[in-house]
Amino acid sequence: MKESLRLDNVARVIRESRDRKVLKILAYISLPFFPLFCLFILEYMNFGGRLERTLEFLEWHPLAALFSALILSVLFLVLLLLCRKAVIAGGILGFFSLLFAYINYTKVALHGDNFFPLDIAMMGQTGELMSFVLWNVPRWFGMGIILVAVWVFLLWFFRVEIPLGWKIRLPAAVCVILAAGALFWTSARSEAVLNRFEMSFFDAALQSSNYTANGFVGAFTINLLSMNIERPEDYSRETIEALLRGFEATPTTEEYFDVIVVMSESFFDVRLIPTVEFSENTLPNFDRLRESPGAVSGLLYVSAMGGGTIKPEFEILTGLTMDHLPGGVVPYAILRGPMETYVSNYRDAGYWTVALHPFTERFYSRHTAYPLLGFDDFFGYEALMERFDLEYRHRFVSDISLMEPITYFLDGADGPTFMFVITMQNHQPFPPMYADEIVIEVTSDVLRQELLDTVTTFTQGLRDADTMLGMLADYVDSRERPTALLFFGDHLPALGPFAHLGLIEYGPHTFFTHESQLRLLSTPFLIYSNRDLAPGVFESRMENQISTYYLLATLAELTGFQRTPYMNLLLDYRTRVPFHNTRLLMPETDEIRSLMRMLRLITYDRLAGNAYSVMG
Repeated sequence: MKESLRLDNVARVIRESRDRKVLKILAYISLPFFPLFCLFILEYMNFGGRLERTLEFLEWHPLAALFSALILSVLFLVLLLLCRKAVIAGGILGFFSLLFAYINYTKVALHGDNFFPLDIAMMGQTGELMSFVLWNVPRWFGMGIILVAVWVFLLWFFRVEIPLGWKIRLPAAVCVILAAGALFWTSARSEAVLNRFEMSFFDAALQSSNYTANGFVGAFTINLLSMNIERPEDYSRETIEALLRGFEATPTTEEYFDVIVVMSESFFDVRLIPTVEFSENTLPNFDRLRESPGAVSGLLYVSAMGGGTIKPEFEILTGLTMDHLPGGVVPYAILRGPMETYVSNYRDAGYWTVALHPFTERFYSRHTAYPLLGFDDFFGYEALMERFDLEYRHRFVSDISLMEPITYFLDGADGPTFMFVITMQNHQPFPPMYADEIVIEVTSDVLRQELLDTVTTFTQGLRDADTMLGMLADYVDSRERPTALLFFGDHLPALGPFAHLGLIEYGPHTFFTHESQLRLLSTPFLIYSNRDLAPGVFESRMENQISTYYLLATLAELTGFQRTPYMNLLLDYRTRVPFHNTRLLMPETDEIRSLMRMLRLITYDRLAGNAYSVMG
């Protein structure tokens, strides 16, 4: 009986609370503030969960913050008009705000890149993406989740809704959508709107500064409005033909080399970190091989940092650049059909072109993109596990166990082979290891234990990558067929704050300097062969500098392999501008401007234009 009375009392209190007009009015009054709170959460996470940086953004970029507030407010209004019930509209906006805030924070922490509109296409690969997730988030983010949940509950509890029938709400929603769409209907209108809020499409050229200056919502909107590949003003058949004039195709002058290209996950000279010491050499094979008389090595300048393998991969295989594609684009998602690439150049010469990657074939849509790039076959994780007994190191397939499929396919090939291999073992995260797993001791008098553990784990994987390199070189030496090996890192590892590690100076503006970007966007590369390579291609044997899009054209020159007119155009530019990408923040010269114009035109021509640059 007493229990029944208690329940009756609770029910009576709930009914009375719902009938309290003052509280219900307050619930209605709270509606305009809900999207603003969602905005605060998004920006709080965008700035790494640091409240002071979030407040600085609101203070220093008030117009961009106002733009973001208007965007979320209009979106919330449309949801209210469509759904009528505030609990549904609030639930939708709150859920996606929290989700996007978390994804953006995680992606920045792991990859150094923000969450982009085209990343939404990756939602179908949630299982694969979860393996890269960070579970430790800023403490106040958890409070934000609770407050959103309580706020949405109160909207339900007080039955807050739009007191209008659907015959009024739906036309009103359509009018709001059309009015907002009219503001951004053309690029000119969009630019005018952005300019009013001191924003610009040019902000999308460098995403790090885009998300810093415009906040998450503003930068995300700019990227959304600039997803199309912009047609250069001077694009035409005549312009492309003028670029290629004087550059003819070059036939093969030497015996066909088998070519092994290995993009080693996060391969990086960890000895460059000044705050740590190692019990033994971390890269003995790399050091030994680069001293070989027939080898060339140096630094490769890439377009990714801490993650984003797809960017340097695309540039390496195509000779194009990510610089002039929409910010955050997954390039394989915008391929329209077969295209001329370095891979197709080998296939056209009668090579078997094959790719190996011990991760799911569908990731980054490689399974559909690789045939368009010129690959005859692609063996991803699924196909490799069926044929070979691959071993794991921590969470991913070990580098050393990839030697079996590499040698199996090369030795079994009927003719010359071009093989592209992507390793996976040293992909982040880098959790602490057990003491008996540590081969190379890593010590530091400066780093906190968490960072030291991360560097230690990475170093063990790096040693395995170096072992793989040594095994590959020995295999190349053992072959009768001419064989060339290209081994390089795709990007720096996601070890933690680079300033804390000592890789760059610590300070509010030192990250975005030319000197810092040179350090953060370069990885080692090595070319090794069992035959003499053409002399005079590189200025030195070990201190070379080169951009990704030049690399396979240069390898073709070193091995006397056939080259297309575009490849020879690239090689001509390499002699004048050995490396460049927009992230490097290099001072512009006439030569750099000429290179950027050429790459912009050819990239557009092959991805969105009429392929005038493909001769014959």
